[in-house]
Amino acid sequence: MEYVKFIPWEGEEYEKGFNGKKLLILGDSHYCATEESKGGKKCVALGKCAYECMDKDCFSMTNSLLRDEYLPYREDATKYIYYTNEKGEIKKRSTKHLQTLLNFENNMFNYTPSPSESIDFWKRVIFYNYKQHSQPQSGKARSTSKEEKEEYRKAFNEILEEYQPDCIIVWCKSLFTDDWLPDGAYEFPDYTLKVEDNGEVYDTPVRTFKLKGGKYIRALITHHPWRCRGEKCHSKWYALITEFLKLE
Repeated sequence: MEYVKFIPWEGEEYEKGFNGKKLLILGDSHYCATEESKGGKKCVALGKCAYECMDKDCFSMTNSLLRDEYLPYREDATKYIYYTNEKGEIKKRSTKHLQTLLNFENNMFNYTPSPSESIDFWKRVIFYNYKQHSQPQSGKARSTSKEEKEEYRKAFNEILEEYQPDCIIVWCKSLFTDDWLPDGAYEFPDYTLKVEDNGEVYDTPVRTFKLKGGKYIRALITHHPWRCRGEKCHSKWYALITEFLKLE
């Protein structure tokens, strides 16, 4: 793949799918904590993340997040959070950034899944962040040129062609509303999925992409899970996601 920089997480049972469907989880962006350390001098000089100062640690960020942080955290939270450093001191890791993934699991299951359910879920999906440059952890968001935006679209299309998902859950509504995503298939215009649940009516956009071979892939546009906290929010997205996954 020419335009993909952040290699996606591919669960070992992705081909088996989740509920029988190959599912792509589409995040927004990574946040880089090492811009000013690991080879970051060049990034600092440029004022932002750039392809020319990326290395293998950058390319593997998505996989590292799941493999080295989130899944060990879900398997044994205490063991992950508390660790002994080189001086023999007991230290505590922050897990704030992992809450996004846990929130999303609550949206998928409408409850907090057990560690084994969590691990099994991530074995069955692909996870990919759309923007191919990292955002700084603090300060002003990274600016994006028109050319970079087009490269992100090309990278996303490469992912679709390579992994051939059956459906996509898009985490960030701004990817849709602010025209980041590629255009949908002209045969299937964007539409609004509506669902009624416990007297509430929920709705969210759906876009359909068409692959070179003629396959159509629907994408459900959702709020970023970081914003979704509490039972009512999880119930809303669970209802919409459940209905979406029933679509043929």
